[in-house]
This record gives sequence, C-alpha cells and structure tokens, in this order.
Amino acid sequence: MAPKPVLKGSLDFFGLAELLQQLGGNGSSGILKLVSGHVDSPGFIFLKNGDPIDAECGTVTGLEAFNSFFGWQDAEFEFINEDVTRERVIEKSRMELILDGLRMVDEGTTPTRGPKDSGSSEGRSRNSGLPVLKGPVVDYVYVVDEESFEDGQEIVAQDRYGNWFWVILEGTAEVVRAMPEGNAPILRLTEGSYIGSIISFLREGNIRSASVYARGRVQLGVIDSEMIAREYSNFSDMFQGIMVSIDKRMRQVTDVCAKLVLNRLKVDGEKPRYKFLMGRGKNQDRLLRITSGEAFVFITTKRGYVHLMTLAPGDILGRIPNLNTAHEPYSAEVYVTGEFNAEKIDLTHVEREYEQLSATFKNMIQNMTNGISVTTGRVFDLIRKAGKKEQ
Repeated sequence: MAPKPVLKGSLDFFGLAELLQQLGGNGSSGILKLVSGHVDSPGFIFLKNGDPIDAECGTVTGLEAFNSFFGWQDAEFEFINEDVTRERVIEKSRMELILDGLRMVDEGTTPTRGPKDSGSSEGRSRNSGLPVLKGPVVDYVYVVDEESFEDGQEIVAQDRYGNWFWVILEGTAEVVRAMPEGNAPILRLTEGSYIGSIISFLREGNIRSASVYARGRVQLGVIDSEMIAREYSNFSDMFQGIMVSIDKRMRQVTDVCAKLVLNRLKVDGEKPRYKFLMGRGKNQDRLLRITSGEAFVFITTKRGYVHLMTLAPGDILGRIPNLNTAHEPYSAEVYVTGEFNAEKIDLTHVEREYEQLSATFKNMIQNMTNGISVTTGRVFDLIRKAGKKEQ
C-alpha cells in the first residue's frame, strides 16, 4: 500500500519558504511533491532530517530544480513522511536555500509560473497578507503554566522591559514593529512558535524590540526561565556569544523589514564602498568571530544593494550548518572596514555543543533562525513589489 501524505495544501496559501521552514523545524524526512497546472511535470523535493538534499522536475535535478520551484506561485503540494535513501547533492543550509531561491525570483533568474498577481513566494496568512511562522511540535518539559489572550490583546509591548517567554500552544499572534512613521506588521506566529527571544530573559533590563498581539484567541505555554537560564549558563563563552549574535541579526532584520513596510528604506544601486570579505558562495567554510572593526551585510536585489545589518566585535560571520544562522555566503555579501579583524572558530566544537542541547532549546534556536529567514524573505518580497510600483 502506498504511503499516505501527512500534509497537503496549496502554495497560494502556504508558501514554499514557509513550508520548508515548518518541515525543517520538525526535522522531517520524506518527499515533498509539487504539482502546477502551469508546468508539465510534477516537482519533487527530497528531505532528510528537515534539510533538502535533492530535487527533480522532469529531466532537471538538484539545485537547479529546487530553485525553480520558488517560481511556482499556485501549485498544490503534498508531503509523504518516509525514509529517504538518496545521496545528498544539495549542500547549502535550509536558510541559504530559501533566501537564495527568493533572491533569484526577485532578480528574474527564476521564471514565475502562475498568475502574475499571485501572492508572494514566501507564504502568507490568508487574512493578513503576512508570512506565517509555525514551530515544531511543542516540548512540554519546560512549560510550567498556561495563559490565554483574547483577540486584539497585547501579549508583549515594544520598548518595555520584560523577560517572559512563551510558546504558542493554540492560535495566532502578530509581531508589529512601531516606528516614528507608524506601525509595521512583520509576520504572524502560530503553533510551536516562541514569543520573546532567548536573550530577552537571560539579561536583566532587556527591552522588547517589537509588540506582539493576539489575532483571535491564543493559548500560550509559559516557559520555565530558570531551567533555560540554567542550561544557558553551561554553554561555553563562544556558544553564548553565538546566541547573542543571532538575536542581534533578528532585531536588525526586523528593523529593515519595518522600514520597507513603511517605505522608509532606500535601495542603493551602487556597490558598497567597503572591502569585500565573503559572499555568493565564496569562502563558504569559514566561521568567524569579529575581534575589531565592523562588518556590513548586504543583500543584492534586481534594484541594487540593501544594507541588512551591521556587525561588531563579538558577532559571528559565516555559516553554521546545524543552526541555519547566516545570510552569508550564499544569500548575502559581507563588506568590512579597514581595521576589521576576526578569528576563525572551529565548527566541530560548535556542532558538538549544539547536539548536547535539550530539545526545547534546539526548538528555540530553530524558531529564531527560521524567523530570520522568513523575515528576510519578506524583505525580498517588499523590495520586489516596490520595484513593480515604480515601473
């Protein structure tokens, strides 16, 4: 008997980037099948432990086939959960694959298949037009209490101190960044997603960087902050620094997204006037910790360069395969000041420490890195739409 699909739907409602993040967060292994009325052959993405390892569409295989699926705007999908015996031919991390796929659609390298007015390739909530971030299955070990919020209630207030940390058990919440020009909705969170950053309850006097509102009734699980803080205290200084740097990425990407929502960010057509360090697959095996100077991360689009973030001493540059943390080297370019220096970090130590984490802490980190990916995907989408309006 043929195995039955465990997940079915439409990319018009549940975008490919969002779908891959959900399957990745759950560590799913199996075959994702895509069918479009605008493409002669079905597409297949083969996943192992949540990561795409191969793809095919007709006679096209590997990364070329995978990237083409980001142009399928209204395809139907189904996922069959089963062991995958294929050899890995796609080496990029999940986050790099998603951001690169979105960038190629923006640049026109990947043709779109479907109605021109179809939704973004990043995945959207049916009612809000926002991307949706869904987390893995909730691990109740660290849940010590439950709280309910009704539609419209504020769960977290921007610019307020706070160290509460929740996981969504039921319902949907919306992240909104307040700017001088107005409020910018960023994305929606649903079951399995965490509200609050890891750093928010590990540092005294932490200020929330965005507000979160209930959209409909929301049931939250309160995370035991003492247990999390105890686990965090056992991390090496290096791994703690990585967590802080990831949190910094999330905050800066959210800021860029908010500015684009409110039409307050310029896309520069000129190449950055700094020294090139890494990007577009070059120096892909390097993981660096900045010791002096600054690094500027830019994403490149059809319209030009977008300054995504500025990193300083203590921050991390490069890819960590297990964590899916970095935009560079595949999906962004890094430029540095003349006084820039950095030390190389041994990836084996990072990977070993990650494998020792509790399931809950791994889920938190994956949720944060998935949030970075989804928010960056929305940045690409907003830039693309702004470019169409100017044409």
